[in-house]
This record gives sequence, C-alpha cells and structure tokens, in this order.
Amino acid sequence: MKIRLPNGQNHILDDNLTLEEKISVCKNLTEKFKDSIEENWLSDPIKFFLDSLSNYINWHKEPEDNTHDKEVMSRNKTNRMLRGRKDILFSDLSSQDKEQLFGENRGVE
Repeated sequence: MKIRLPNGQNHILDDNLTLEEKISVCKNLTEKFKDSIEENWLSDPIKFFLDSLSNYINWHKEPEDNTHDKEVMSRNKTNRMLRGRKDILFSDLSSQDKEQLFGENRGVE
C-alpha cells in the first residue's frame, strides 16, 4: 500500500505482513512523526496519513481468508438489484398517494 508521509514523501507499506507486524509498522510511523501529528492535528496531510494507516490495519486479510462476507452486497450490486424492481416502496409514496391507498388521513404520517 502506498501512503504519503506527513513530510510529503511517498512510502510503500508491505501488504504481506501479519496483523501484528502491520500494527508495529504503524506505531513506528506515528512515533516517528509524533511532533508533526501533534502540531498539525487538523491539517489534511496529517488526516490522510492517519486515515491511510488505519485503513492499512482495518483492511488486513489473512492469506487463508480469501472468502468474502456473502451477507454484504456491494453498492453496485444493490443498485443493480433495485433498478429492476417493478414495485414501489410505501416509504417512497407521496402523502397524496398514501391517502388514495389508505383513505382519509389513514396511514399518512
């Protein structure tokens, strides 16, 4: 993974490390740039640096963990599924449509 350090240099993080090794690398980098992080906490380069390190740890996958969670669908797959729908959700109806379906003020929130 390629990240930009707070000093502006690009740095390559090894994706083939164990989770413990990745955490150690992140600790070392945050210690190395501790002063910059504390002085410029709200600057974009520091935010991107810390965000990149957190993604480096959060998206860690073990080599044998090649399966993905089948319960979670990608945004594209969800959009494709919903695009072909012929029905309309009740939450998408206007107040007028709800009144026609349920009668006077019944079902209208």
